[in-house]
Amino acid sequence: MWVKLLSAFVLLGLVLGIGFIVQDNDRERTDAAGPGTGSAEQPARTAGGIVMYETKPDSGSSLVIHAASATEGRDRVVVLEEFRLEQSNGLKLTGDRARYDSDRALLDIIGPVRVNTADGWQADLNGLTWDRKTKKASTDRPLVVKGAQGTITADRGEFFDDFNRILLAGDVHANLSPHLLHH
Repeated sequence: MWVKLLSAFVLLGLVLGIGFIVQDNDRERTDAAGPGTGSAEQPARTAGGIVMYETKPDSGSSLVIHAASATEGRDRVVVLEEFRLEQSNGLKLTGDRARYDSDRALLDIIGPVRVNTADGWQADLNGLTWDRKTKKASTDRPLVVKGAQGTITADRGEFFDDFNRILLAGDVHANLSPHLLHH
């Protein structure tokens, strides 16, 4: 999965590269102020209406990333606005804003996040850090996990194995179906 996400960001880089070339040509015609007038604040590349597809050749699994916009800074950090990541295994992640540091392989989702798993669980939280090197995602803020079997709330959580395993900590409360406990 992590290789898929990395490949998707490489694809994003290519798309942003094309946008940068077009944008750079416009800057040459309109930038009469000369060098040093805020060029450090300018993004290296930006593009809108992004859809990226990635398929892993050995397993055939795929990843699709949709984003209203993507901006890559000169520091190789990509900012995604209004994004949705979908994997062929059923995992879906949606949020308003995310930052991906390609050098550190770290995805920081800022603000509300919704995680939907293939088996019907939904986690709603505010802020998520996904370290692709360690293959672990976590939040240190309250979250609510809902499914057909009940609802669980906690102060913080860690996600493992494509969000198939979760470790909840802090003030954990569960309202679960009695049938879940008898399986």
